[in-house]
Amino acid sequence: MRTATISKKDIIKTAIIMIEKGDKITFSTISRKMKITSQSLYNYFKNQKELEYAIVGTVISSACTIAQQKTFGKSGHDGVISLSITFRKMGVRHINLAQFVISHHRTNQYKIVTDAFNELKVLLDRMLESYIESDKLLKASRLIRSLVVGDILNVGTGWFKSPEVRAESSFVEMLNLSLNALKNY
Repeated sequence: MRTATISKKDIIKTAIIMIEKGDKITFSTISRKMKITSQSLYNYFKNQKELEYAIVGTVISSACTIAQQKTFGKSGHDGVISLSITFRKMGVRHINLAQFVISHHRTNQYKIVTDAFNELKVLLDRMLESYIESDKLLKASRLIRSLVVGDILNVGTGWFKSPEVRAESSFVEMLNLSLNALKNY
């Protein structure tokens, strides 16, 4: 094993790369990949669960930053659609990572996760506020999250491979129908 200066960020980055490749992450597999002792990871994370939630928080926060940049200057119905498509594309493109994040229960036990989910909520609510009445905001937010997560999982697992309907176009159509129905409800 080598002596190296590592950081939490290095460990998380290595773990994310491994998840993307479909590798199982444990302190042992990560340390082998980084050519360090697994014991040294305990200096940064008290256990595997803490590391996994650090990954979840990092991924959600990074996705929010990317989505903010891609939807800058957009608002209203088109902004909501654009934001939803952006999250969907990231999830489909990084399906192993998306499945990893989705498989972890929401918790307030780790500040990085709480902060990341608050960041996601603020981003989504701000976009929705320009389009949906405040009394329908929570339902609209849940609707979008359900459609985005559902589409990521369905596309990622091969359920939406019909040649008659492209997965992305059906996603946009379902999103439009659902948002219009909720707006006019």
